[in-house]
Amino acid sequence: MKLGNEAREKLAATIKARVAERAESFTEIGLRAGVHASQASRICRGHFRTASHNVVQICKALGIPLEGVNPAGEPSNHQRKLEAAVVAVWDRSPEDADRIVRVLRELKAFRAR
Repeated sequence: MKLGNEAREKLAATIKARVAERAESFTEIGLRAGVHASQASRICRGHFRTASHNVVQICKALGIPLEGVNPAGEPSNHQRKLEAAVVAVWDRSPEDADRIVRVLRELKAFRAR
């Protein structure tokens, strides 16, 4: 997941601070996180652009909460809520699925105006 500059800098600073608190090498952190030592070193020094799977694993290993940061491909809580709401109004027919898609596309067009 792509991070804005402010979010990336904040996460990088949090990771660096947590690493500084611990008496572990980057290799040890990487082993605990299941991330190659070179990647762990790069991430622990704040050299990353996205909240990749490896960044998330390092954060988990360091006990850093990830509010609003999800690994690539993993839906956010908001996305899960939206998906559940759409499924709740769908009658399970292909025709109704097409109708719901049309309504959502119209909503998108309306919001773009």
